[in-house]
Amino acid sequence: MSKSKARDVFCVELVDQALVYVIARSAKGAVSVAAQSGFAPDRSKKARLVDTLFAERAINRKPAKTEAA
Repeated sequence: MSKSKARDVFCVELVDQALVYVIARSAKGAVSVAAQSGFAPDRSKKARLVDTLFAERAINRKPAKTEAA
């Protein structure tokens, strides 16, 4: 069985109270992606599910020419 494609957008709060947006399958996965990308997520708070309009601001968004493929 294959994994589903990540399509939910989460808002992750960083230690310095800044916000980053991440495309992931779960809140735990969103925090993991933010940490692997070099950000310092605040692990005492959960990532929040936000509207898909924020996908264009996500740190792990694919470039426009590969999204259509």
